[in-house]
Amino acid sequence: MTGHEFPKSLRVCKGDNFTRVLRRGGCAADGTLVVFALPRGADCLGEPTRLGVTIPKKTGNAVVRNQWKRLIRESFRTQRSLIPDGYDLVVRPKKDAVLKWSVIQRGLPRLAVKAIRRIKKSS
Repeated sequence: MTGHEFPKSLRVCKGDNFTRVLRRGGCAADGTLVVFALPRGADCLGEPTRLGVTIPKKTGNAVVRNQWKRLIRESFRTQRSLIPDGYDLVVRPKKDAVLKWSVIQRGLPRLAVKAIRRIKKSS
């Protein structure tokens, strides 16, 4: 892949994968985002990190939830090189968080690395 594509192969799509990451993954949070990370497995070494986004209905109406999804995906897409390969990430906004592009852009790579570090420490 060249540049900043975001094909389906870089997305966590199945519910089982979301559940696995949320239950067994390392977690890191700030005032806006919560990031869960889990290694993809021995057979996926060197493969790119995948992103899953989950936005609870309490976050707002459909327009607000879609804005959250767009900004989180765009932040991941443009900063993918800052996140280590071989992991599944699931990202969600914190309860009562305010939607701000600059905070999401600054926080996502930092929180992803922090969650990955936590999962490595516990293994």
